[in-house]
Amino acid sequence: MPVNVLRTVSTRRLLTTLSGVFLAGLVTAAVAFAAVGSGPVPAAGVTLAQAIHGALQGGGVSGVTAQVGFTDNLFSGAAIQTPDPLLTGASGRLWATKGHLRLELQGSNGDSQVVVDGSSVWAYDPASNTVYEGTLPDQPAGSGTASTPAVPSVTQIQASLANAAKQASLSTPSATDIGGQPAYVETITPTSGAGLIGALRVGFDSAHAVPLEFAVIPRGQSVPALALQATAVSYGPVASSVFQIAPPAGAQVVKLAFPASATASVPDTAGNGSSVSVVGSGPGAVIVARHATDTAAGSAPGGVLGSLPLETVTIDGATGQQLPTSLGTVLAFTRSGVSYLLAGSVSASTIDSIARGL
Repeated sequence: MPVNVLRTVSTRRLLTTLSGVFLAGLVTAAVAFAAVGSGPVPAAGVTLAQAIHGALQGGGVSGVTAQVGFTDNLFSGAAIQTPDPLLTGASGRLWATKGHLRLELQGSNGDSQVVVDGSSVWAYDPASNTVYEGTLPDQPAGSGTASTPAVPSVTQIQASLANAAKQASLSTPSATDIGGQPAYVETITPTSGAGLIGALRVGFDSAHAVPLEFAVIPRGQSVPALALQATAVSYGPVASSVFQIAPPAGAQVVKLAFPASATASVPDTAGNGSSVSVVGSGPGAVIVARHATDTAAGSAPGGVLGSLPLETVTIDGATGQQLPTSLGTVLAFTRSGVSYLLAGSVSASTIDSIARGL
């Protein structure tokens, strides 16, 4: 039966949720990620606007099917003793069409699934037999026409990139081949000093504008914390039945709610004293979830899960569990009859400071 995530979520469940939701966004932005091969290479020395324009001119594809390998270095240097593929990395498969996506990662105790269907997303963790379901933020409404939009000119693309450059540094695209396809690789570096993301690396098919590479690199490091790789990539229609799968019967269901913006909050609709809000904005924003509980003040919720590198912290006399990673920090504690979960792309010291100010 559905339960409130703030009341019973364990640290491993929380981490699996964050990984699953991140993967949903990652694979939505990067439809496939192919290993570097020995195929043709596009023209070198072009600007990013020229590279994007040329890729858009080639037209898109109806769908993508690929074998994938997911790498997770969030806990680099720490001993992780859990079979969860979303936490340790795994190989699997990916299918994607417009508005639909399915990512399957094989694990020793079952397959993890991430399925995106329009505005909804769900992720399955076989280790705990738990399904996480949520509704994605609304997307801007379209024009209502089914006609194919015109390819923007190089000048128009450059104008959009100039706006993006106010918040991030855009590299000159590198001409290469990815999975036997001619491609350009672009590195995006945030100009803001907030947040722990140092760079994003994206490679895209120069002939069809299909993303073929995606990696997230922590600030001050060169090795990606998260990367999705795919081989045996094929373009073409994907049967709708591929996306018509359901979570296993009997799995526990955890409902997720996401703020629509950096200043929005999710109200307590269940009448159990829960809420979700955001402190700050931009890369350094921190999500704060609250839930009224009968647990005595000063006790740590959920217990310590030994398979993960948790740290014990004290927040104004309350004992909490904290998990720092290379891309952000998660903190859980209970104080004065309220359980708190905080998560953000910030350091442990920053999230602790926010917690003490609640």
